[in-house]
Amino acid sequence: MTSPSFIGRSAELGLLQSDWESSTSGLCILYGRRRVGKSALLERFVDGKPSFCFLGGREPKRKQLRRFVKEFGQSLGDPILGKTALTEWHDVLELVDRNIDRIAKARGGAKAVVVLDEFQWMCRGAEELISDLQRIWDGKWKKSGNIFLILCGSSVSFMLGEVLSRKSPLFGRRTRAMKLLPFRLREASLFSERSNPFDFAETYMVAGGVPAYLEILKDGFSLKRSIAREFFDPSGFFFDEIRFVLGEQLKETEHYYRVLACMADRPASIAELATRTSLATSQITYYLERLLVLGFASRHIPFGMSKASKTVRYRIDDYFLRFHFTFIHPVWGPIEKRVAVWKYDDKWGRLWDNYAGRSFELLCHDHADAVVKAAGGEAQVRSLGSYWQARTKRRKGIQIDLVIECADNTLYLCECKWSRDKVGLSAAMEIIDKIDLFPNKKNLSVVPVLIAAAGATREVAAQAPQVRVVTLTDLLAVA
Repeated sequence: MTSPSFIGRSAELGLLQSDWESSTSGLCILYGRRRVGKSALLERFVDGKPSFCFLGGREPKRKQLRRFVKEFGQSLGDPILGKTALTEWHDVLELVDRNIDRIAKARGGAKAVVVLDEFQWMCRGAEELISDLQRIWDGKWKKSGNIFLILCGSSVSFMLGEVLSRKSPLFGRRTRAMKLLPFRLREASLFSERSNPFDFAETYMVAGGVPAYLEILKDGFSLKRSIAREFFDPSGFFFDEIRFVLGEQLKETEHYYRVLACMADRPASIAELATRTSLATSQITYYLERLLVLGFASRHIPFGMSKASKTVRYRIDDYFLRFHFTFIHPVWGPIEKRVAVWKYDDKWGRLWDNYAGRSFELLCHDHADAVVKAAGGEAQVRSLGSYWQARTKRRKGIQIDLVIECADNTLYLCECKWSRDKVGLSAAMEIIDKIDLFPNKKNLSVVPVLIAAAGATREVAAQAPQVRVVTLTDLLAVA
């Protein structure tokens, strides 16, 4: 049975449904970060369909094979079949093949869904499994039209490197590859019991759109109390979560911790990271590339500059990682020993305000299309980023939080202001002054936008009417 509280994923469910209804067999590769809701999506999809779902485990190969066969027999109501002694995956796959029609008939359907969840665990100690799947897919399942095979994994590096890459035996055989992403702001808000948009936005800045995290933080307590209980306590849900998030994806995690800790407060260049971590530049480059592939970090150059530009900064793009390495990582040891006890004081408040300000910029970047809509635009976003240039003897320094170029040749220059109070005229003038400093090489129409969480004072509308004001409520309405 599926949960009645299932939220969102209508687009993903629609794609899976169309694949299942197709007259041909399907091979879907579904992957995404830990806790993003892959299993919940699949549970929802197979509900009422002829299906067999197996959750891979960390046990040895032979034990996993026995469990697979046993669960397969149970799904068919055939305990004798479930006692079949098999010691290789190719024999197990042949067993599934011989009983595909039984799966379908048991639920009155024409095509059976077979889900192999946490596929990366099934392959540990059984490297031949991917090749065995390739052979039975090419030899039987692809032509049969009676199976929809879904391989699902939370190890993004494994799914990309071993299942989807050119070196994989399954390369070119998938009919769909789907990376499941965290929820955007509006869908994520459906998890929250916090009706105040500022309280919810701060929750998003801690958990991002990861469903499992949002579920933990919607317990009815204040966010600060939830943070104290779930992050700053050794028995809290989030205290050890970083080890699972990074540990199942990466080796040498202590080096990744050092790199991520140096990007927590602000974006950094490779040279800055090498200096602050005392790691070689070549090591930094390797670690960053891995973080980029996993979607934990991103590479930025000033908007409008060539991709070959040497002015490059790297930043953490995952909200949970940003929060962890800003607040938890520096006091990990004392928390573990229960020496450090979280309390909301002036120092923590200042740290939070700085963190929220930076995270609000990331939130606006992630919802650039919503920013455009809220600012009155309708065209599709063509490119986006931030812009900066260092101060020199000949030019002023400049930092623009968000630049959005749209298909109608309109350029939105955005200043992001996180505050529970309305901002005044100085914030509007700040973005107006930057228009002349921004190198508008394409001579696009420029729209100055002030993204102020609580809005702006009447003075802004009266004295800077050319500035479009976008509030947090506006973003929630259209995101």
